[in-house]
Amino acid sequence: MKSLVDPMDYMQLAIAEAIKAKNKKEVPVGAVIVNSEGQVIAKAHNLVETKNNPLCHAEKLVIEKALKVTSKKFLIGCDIWVTLEPCAMCASIIKQARISRLYYGAEDKKGGAIDNGPKIFSNNDNIEIYSGFSADKSEIMLKKFFKTLR
Repeated sequence: MKSLVDPMDYMQLAIAEAIKAKNKKEVPVGAVIVNSEGQVIAKAHNLVETKNNPLCHAEKLVIEKALKVTSKKFLIGCDIWVTLEPCAMCASIIKQARISRLYYGAEDKKGGAIDNGPKIFSNNDNIEIYSGFSADKSEIMLKKFFKTLR
Protein backbone atom coordinates (compact mmCIF):
# COMPACT_ATOMS: atom_id res chain seq x y z
CA MET A 1 0.00 0.00 0.00
CA LYS A 2 1.26 3.45 -0.75
CA SER A 3 2.07 6.27 1.63
CA LEU A 4 -0.47 9.06 2.04
CA VAL A 5 0.52 12.73 1.87
CA ASP A 6 -1.65 14.22 4.64
CA PRO A 7 -1.58 12.38 7.98
CA MET A 8 -5.28 13.19 8.40
CA ASP A 9 -5.86 10.84 5.47
CA TYR A 10 -5.06 8.01 7.87
CA MET A 11 -7.95 9.02 10.10
CA GLN A 12 -10.19 9.26 7.05
CA LEU A 13 -9.28 5.64 6.26
CA ALA A 14 -10.13 4.68 9.85
CA ILE A 15 -13.48 6.48 9.49
CA ALA A 16 -14.12 4.58 6.25
CA GLU A 17 -13.55 1.36 8.23
CA ALA A 18 -15.96 2.58 10.92
CA ILE A 19 -18.59 3.13 8.21
CA LYS A 20 -18.07 -0.48 7.09
CA ALA A 21 -18.73 -1.57 10.67
CA LYS A 22 -21.87 0.59 10.89
CA ASN A 23 -23.16 -0.92 7.64
CA LYS A 24 -22.80 -4.36 9.25
CA LYS A 25 -24.73 -3.15 12.33
CA GLU A 26 -21.51 -3.17 14.35
CA VAL A 27 -20.43 -0.38 16.70
CA PRO A 28 -18.78 1.99 14.20
CA VAL A 29 -15.11 1.86 15.12
CA GLY A 30 -12.33 1.60 12.57
CA ALA A 31 -8.56 1.36 12.81
CA VAL A 32 -5.53 1.67 10.54
CA ILE A 33 -1.87 0.81 11.12
CA VAL A 34 0.86 2.77 9.35
CA ASN A 35 4.51 1.68 9.21
CA SER A 36 7.52 3.93 9.78
CA GLU A 37 7.62 4.81 6.05
CA GLY A 38 4.06 6.14 6.21
CA GLN A 39 2.54 3.17 4.38
CA VAL A 40 -0.82 1.80 5.46
CA ILE A 41 -0.15 -1.86 6.22
CA ALA A 42 -3.50 -2.89 7.74
CA LYS A 43 -7.10 -1.73 8.13
CA ALA A 44 -9.93 -3.19 10.18
CA HIS A 45 -13.26 -2.44 11.83
CA ASN A 46 -15.31 -3.91 14.65
CA LEU A 47 -16.66 -7.40 13.97
CA VAL A 48 -18.00 -8.31 17.42
CA GLU A 49 -21.54 -9.07 16.22
CA THR A 50 -20.53 -10.58 12.88
CA LYS A 51 -18.11 -13.03 14.48
CA ASN A 52 -20.16 -13.39 17.70
CA ASN A 53 -16.93 -12.71 19.58
CA PRO A 54 -16.49 -9.89 22.14
CA LEU A 55 -12.76 -9.75 21.37
CA CYS A 56 -13.18 -8.67 17.73
CA HIS A 57 -12.53 -4.98 18.29
CA ALA A 58 -11.06 -2.98 15.43
CA GLU A 59 -7.75 -2.42 17.22
CA LYS A 60 -7.17 -6.11 17.95
CA LEU A 61 -8.07 -7.11 14.41
CA VAL A 62 -5.87 -4.47 12.77
CA ILE A 63 -2.91 -5.41 14.97
CA GLU A 64 -3.30 -9.08 14.03
CA LYS A 65 -3.37 -8.14 10.34
CA ALA A 66 -0.31 -5.90 10.67
CA LEU A 67 1.65 -8.62 12.46
CA LYS A 68 0.87 -11.00 9.60
CA VAL A 69 1.93 -8.42 7.01
CA THR A 70 5.21 -7.62 8.76
CA SER A 71 5.92 -11.19 9.93
CA LYS A 72 7.30 -9.62 13.10
CA LYS A 73 6.53 -10.15 16.77
CA PHE A 74 6.20 -6.40 17.48
CA LEU A 75 5.06 -3.30 15.59
CA ILE A 76 7.86 -0.99 16.72
CA GLY A 77 7.88 2.21 14.67
CA CYS A 78 4.25 1.77 13.61
CA ASP A 79 1.34 4.11 14.31
CA ILE A 80 -2.26 3.11 14.99
CA TRP A 81 -5.11 5.41 14.03
CA VAL A 82 -8.47 4.58 15.59
CA THR A 83 -11.77 6.45 15.55
CA LEU A 84 -12.55 5.92 19.25
CA GLU A 85 -10.44 5.98 22.40
CA PRO A 86 -9.36 2.37 22.95
CA CYS A 87 -10.83 0.31 25.79
CA ALA A 88 -8.64 -1.39 28.41
CA MET A 89 -8.35 -4.58 26.35
CA CYS A 90 -7.31 -2.76 23.19
CA ALA A 91 -4.97 -0.38 25.02
CA SER A 92 -3.23 -3.38 26.56
CA ILE A 93 -2.92 -5.05 23.15
CA ILE A 94 -1.48 -1.83 21.68
CA LYS A 95 1.01 -1.77 24.55
CA GLN A 96 1.98 -5.43 24.09
CA ALA A 97 2.45 -4.94 20.34
CA ARG A 98 4.84 -2.07 21.13
CA ILE A 99 3.18 0.35 18.75
CA SER A 100 5.01 3.68 18.79
CA ARG A 101 2.17 6.18 18.36
CA LEU A 102 -1.57 6.13 18.99
CA TYR A 103 -3.87 8.62 17.29
CA TYR A 104 -7.55 8.49 18.16
CA GLY A 105 -10.66 10.49 17.39
CA ALA A 106 -13.51 10.52 19.87
CA GLU A 107 -13.11 10.20 23.61
CA ASP A 108 -14.89 7.33 25.34
CA LYS A 109 -15.73 8.59 28.81
CA LYS A 110 -17.39 5.29 29.81
CA GLY A 111 -15.15 2.63 28.25
CA GLY A 112 -11.98 4.43 27.24
CA ALA A 113 -8.67 3.54 28.87
CA ILE A 114 -6.27 6.18 27.55
CA ASP A 115 -7.44 9.57 28.86
CA ASN A 116 -10.36 8.07 30.78
CA GLY A 117 -10.83 5.04 33.03
CA PRO A 118 -7.68 3.11 33.95
CA LYS A 119 -5.37 5.24 31.78
CA ILE A 120 -3.30 2.26 30.65
CA PHE A 121 -0.39 4.39 29.43
CA SER A 122 -0.10 6.61 32.51
CA ASN A 123 3.17 4.92 33.56
CA ASN A 124 5.05 6.89 30.91
CA ASP A 125 5.19 3.94 28.55
CA ASN A 126 7.10 4.24 25.30
CA ILE A 127 4.11 5.40 23.27
CA GLU A 128 3.13 8.82 22.02
CA ILE A 129 -0.59 9.56 22.28
CA TYR A 130 -2.53 12.10 20.23
CA SER A 131 -6.29 12.59 20.48
CA GLY A 132 -9.10 14.56 18.91
CA PHE A 133 -8.47 13.70 15.24
CA SER A 134 -11.80 14.02 13.40
CA ALA A 135 -13.44 13.53 16.80
CA ASP A 136 -16.63 15.25 15.66
CA LYS A 137 -17.16 12.83 12.76
CA SER A 138 -16.55 9.82 14.97
CA GLU A 139 -18.80 11.14 17.76
CA ILE A 140 -21.67 11.90 15.39
CA MET A 141 -21.45 8.45 13.82
CA LEU A 142 -21.42 6.75 17.23
CA LYS A 143 -24.31 8.86 18.59
CA LYS A 144 -26.46 8.15 15.51
CA PHE A 145 -25.66 4.44 15.75
CA PHE A 146 -26.65 4.16 19.40
CA LYS A 147 -29.72 6.36 18.90
CA THR A 148 -31.06 3.88 16.31
CA LEU A 149 -30.63 1.04 18.84
CA ARG A 150 -32.87 2.74 21.41
